[in-house]
Amino acid sequence: MWGFLAQLLVALVLLAFFLVSCQNVMHIVRGSVCFLLKHAHRELDKELGESPGLVDDEEVLSTRVVRRRVLVKGNEVLHLPGEQVTEEQFTDDHGNIITRKVIRKVVRQLGPGDT
Repeated sequence: MWGFLAQLLVALVLLAFFLVSCQNVMHIVRGSVCFLLKHAHRELDKELGESPGLVDDEEVLSTRVVRRRVLVKGNEVLHLPGEQVTEEQFTDDHGNIITRKVIRKVVRQLGPGDT
């Protein structure tokens, strides 16, 4: 009977050591996965230009080009310059400084007989 209890006690102690070892392994694996995810996140931020420590004189630029064709008829064409550039700067709702650059250019002039 005492032999059985001794074996049971040894088995419980070994099981406890095994569980503690598993917890340590899980802790190490979790730390490694967190490190890899943080590293990948930093690399993506660097690649996209979204680093959290931007200095005040650095700017994150994004550009959107919108093109529109406008047909002007009659005497209105006489008053259009060949190219006109205007720039407008304003702050949006999120505090970003937006610069809008508009280029107006006469691409083609058609005479009365042209189609």
